[in-house]
Order: sequence, then structure tokens, then C-alpha cells
Amino acid sequence: MGYQDLDAHLLTPKRFVTLAHLNQVEQADYPALQEVTGMTTPDLSKIIRDLEARGLIEVNKLRKNRYSYTLVELSADGRKQFGRLMQTLTETAGKAPGSAQ
Repeated sequence: MGYQDLDAHLLTPKRFVTLAHLNQVEQADYPALQEVTGMTTPDLSKIIRDLEARGLIEVNKLRKNRYSYTLVELSADGRKQFGRLMQTLTETAGKAPGSAQ
């Protein structure tokens, strides 16, 4: 996989940081994602809907007593795609002129 195969859509900062955080944890709720990403609720909701539509994440809406909350996690495909993305970025960075190899 070369840099030509990178999905520019996933490299946008808001999507990338969301995927990167979800790759490090089993699941996260909205407040945790907002804290890590610095996004507002509307921005985060838009990113979550987009990533869910692409099959990269799974969203679970749960209810505890009278309160509801949303948990988000990478799907199996999302984990694979993010891994490939990181591998390609690492390989591409290693091929940069003047880089130590």
C-alpha cells in the first residue's frame, strides 16, 4: 500500500484524532471523546455519524436508570483500516528524503 492509497477523508484532523483515540481504548462515551478531541457536541455528532455510516465505528445507545448515554467503539473493519492507515503513514514517513532508516 502506497501513499496514493491513503484515504484523505480519514486524515482530516477531526476524524483522525477520533479514530486514533478509539484505537487506544475499548470504547468511549461522548464526554471522553469531547475531552480528547476538543470538539463541540454538534461537531462530534457529525463525525460519529460519518464514521458509523462508513462502517468504521459502532455506536451503542444505552440507558441507565433515567439517563441515557452513548458508547462508541471501533468496528473490526475500522480497526483494520486504521491499522493500515497508520502502517502506510509510517512507511511513507520512512521514505521521506533525509529520513533515518
